[in-house]
Amino acid sequence: MIDRRQHQRIEVGYWASLKHPLLGIITGDIQDMSVSGVSLVLDEGMNFFVMMELDVRIHGEGWDDSMPSLPVQVVRVSRREVALRFLDSLEDCWTPPLDDDCGYAVQEELQYGSGQGLKVTYN
Repeated sequence: MIDRRQHQRIEVGYWASLKHPLLGIITGDIQDMSVSGVSLVLDEGMNFFVMMELDVRIHGEGWDDSMPSLPVQVVRVSRREVALRFLDSLEDCWTPPLDDDCGYAVQEELQYGSGQGLKVTYN
């Protein structure tokens, strides 16, 4: 399978509450997150579908609770796991850390002399 992600995703210790006018509030644990989207496991099964739009609030230690709800769109559904795309980028208010101060295992690998200049990959 081809990975089409444009932004680095990291594991976070946050949870989310999703709000929909007909379904009410749905909660779940965030598996990973980037500035463009989030993957979460819902606490209970729901009949979500691709292109469905909701509002999400992110909760947890280190997250600014004063942030408003964020509009999202469902891009993938697999049982209770749901992938959401932020309709507005988070780049202005949150970016993934590039060190393990928050417990994230991010490693840089530098390769020189490959004929293509400097290449940086994240593992």
